[in-house]
Amino acid sequence: MERHLSDGRILLKNGTVITLDPELGDLPGGDVLISEGRIEQVAPEIDAPDAEVVPADGMLVIPGLIDTHLHMWQQPLRGLGAGQWGVDDYVAKVFPVRERYGPQDMYESTYMCATEALANGTTTVLDFCHNVLTEEHAEGSLRAHRETGQRVLFAYGMLGYEDRLEAERASRLAQVSRIKEDLGSDPTSLVRLGMGLTTLTFASMEDLLVEVEHARGLGLPMTIHQNVPGEIVRLQKAGVLGPDLLPVHSNNATDGELQLLASCGCAISFTTEGEFGGGRPMSALHRADRAGVLPTLGVDVPSRVAVDMFGQLRITYNIMRSAEAAIERQEGRWPLKRYEGSPFTTARRVLEYATVNGAKAIGLGDHLGTLTPGKQADIVLLRTGPFGVSVGDPAAHVVLQSNAGDVDSVLVAGRFRKRGGELVGVDTEKLPFMMRDLQRRVLNGS
Repeated sequence: MERHLSDGRILLKNGTVITLDPELGDLPGGDVLISEGRIEQVAPEIDAPDAEVVPADGMLVIPGLIDTHLHMWQQPLRGLGAGQWGVDDYVAKVFPVRERYGPQDMYESTYMCATEALANGTTTVLDFCHNVLTEEHAEGSLRAHRETGQRVLFAYGMLGYEDRLEAERASRLAQVSRIKEDLGSDPTSLVRLGMGLTTLTFASMEDLLVEVEHARGLGLPMTIHQNVPGEIVRLQKAGVLGPDLLPVHSNNATDGELQLLASCGCAISFTTEGEFGGGRPMSALHRADRAGVLPTLGVDVPSRVAVDMFGQLRITYNIMRSAEAAIERQEGRWPLKRYEGSPFTTARRVLEYATVNGAKAIGLGDHLGTLTPGKQADIVLLRTGPFGVSVGDPAAHVVLQSNAGDVDSVLVAGRFRKRGGELVGVDTEKLPFMMRDLQRRVLNGS
């Protein structure tokens, strides 16, 4: 099995290559050459006698998907939030379970979530870990990330035990500094550090600014749950907004607030499936892109939705198209007709949310998001058989026809993490038993 990790040159041969690089475009029957973890060449035909040839006939070759908001510790809570009705249900039913977790539980939860995400074509995750109750909890998650081979921005959550926030803030910031020193600053490292800021629901603006100052002093990207109307203006006035901050949700953002985010270089992480199913207003999803804000996508909570970015792509596309059509009806333009600028939403544009935009939002736009020579070789091969690829734009096949079961192979930094439909270096037979025991511990307290 280990031989499939492959550290030599790899030639992906004769696939439909969707580079998402505007200069390279799509290559029907194209090749991708990988060397030393990077993309060396993309061309209609490449001759590389020393490379291991991987046939990609009948497959789509795409950049690895990037999830910009995932609470990986919730993996064993699958289904616990299925019937959630509003945020209060989540706070009452799901969130309190976190204090039953020990460090080993954090390790196993993170390991299983990362493994599932890799199997489903997600090569990079922003793990918003708001269950760092102790230093050992953080180390448990980080150990899992080091083992899986997935690329991760580990956003150390500043929300620990709710009754000890003030007393433990200094020690938690000190641990952030130690982890940063240990992980270093190489942007292409598979495990990088960020900070998950405490929301203003749990902290004062003064406390939040202490966290922001510490993060910026270390050069750490930051992310924050942004749920409360009017909060974006407060964050802007306090100097918190910037390209190093990724707000999550922002479903209540006004047009003016979206303009503020755009002017500060902020992206937004939309977790569309959970937001839509939770009854949140969804108009910011289609207004953000028009306002110049980079939309990105995330799964959010495994306790409620699948760790599957293909589902996020599809529901995002359809919600945005529906919102555009509603505007056309309101303006009396019905039945729908095409004109310049309408429709705004395309499948390719939405695919970019989970690739190009995601990379930019986590500070890796120069290294990920497109199949461009020189970038990291984070690549997914999608089967289109037995029924064949769609006619027209192949990006539309990815968004509207593909599913996680189509993921044939996944490479991260040029190494196979899934190959020929099988995870590499993972004992998949032990995972159900690990999940069973973990669920017993965190749900039943035994």
